[in-house]
Amino acid sequence: MEQKGYRRVRDYKRFRSEVEKGLHKVTITISDEVLDWFYQMSRRMKKSKGYKLPRSYIIRVLINVCMKLDINVKGVKTEKDLEERILEAVKKHQ
Repeated sequence: MEQKGYRRVRDYKRFRSEVEKGLHKVTITISDEVLDWFYQMSRRMKKSKGYKLPRSYIIRVLINVCMKLDINVKGVKTEKDLEERILEAVKKHQ
């Protein structure tokens, strides 16, 4: 039974991955360059017959990938240091 003022929504398969329970919201600051990268990535997904995934999904995937790497954090003092170590770990992993 439909309520007055509501229109019926087509039933469709959920195209996004299911969001796990127990996630925590984290606020981050990012540059305009990174925002543009997210936008371009989403456009490429949609153009290639995929779906435009939210930034939060993309960030979670990037973190999950980094968690699988053996990152040497000894002596890391700056964001740039950490970036270099992550890139080294990616090259070793290939």
